[in-house]
Amino acid sequence: MDGRVAGGRVRRFEEQILPHLPDLYRAARRLVRRADVAEDLVQETCLRAFAALDQLRHPESARAWAFTVLRSVFLRDAARWDPATPASSRAGAEHHPASASGDGSPWQGALIEEARLATQGLPIAFREVVVLAHIGGFSYREMAGILGVPVGTVMSRLFRARRLLRAALRPGVLDDKRSETRR
Repeated sequence: MDGRVAGGRVRRFEEQILPHLPDLYRAARRLVRRADVAEDLVQETCLRAFAALDQLRHPESARAWAFTVLRSVFLRDAARWDPATPASSRAGAEHHPASASGDGSPWQGALIEEARLATQGLPIAFREVVVLAHIGGFSYREMAGILGVPVGTVMSRLFRARRLLRAALRPGVLDDKRSETRR
């Protein structure tokens, strides 16, 4: 590869993909349980994105494209990133819930960790839409493009995911509502 071409490719990657690195990391962090595994996932995503950068036809959609690459990497090697795999079976650092809250109080850190664990307990189809909507900030249409499904499917999955999260975070809520509607 010519030096100018390689330099232009690196510059393009730095301008179009690297600004989205914090968002990619936050999304990866929600998809997997541990920070070190999320870092590995983002690193692999960046490697694949750089290799496939010529496929990015519209620079204004670089963020959605990068999230598509992240999803592809995550799904391609799901067992490696699987948050259900016990931490003791993977090499790496321990998970520290207190560090998740940054400067916040221990109470806030506990709430964030509870929400993270509830999100990670969702089936992957629901977890993806929650991450894309609430961490990535994507519209329904953008999520549909990233996931390769109709907009209605995105809306349905997000509705069901939110309902499952409410149930996980407030045990008994769904059961109480169901019993009330049967009366």
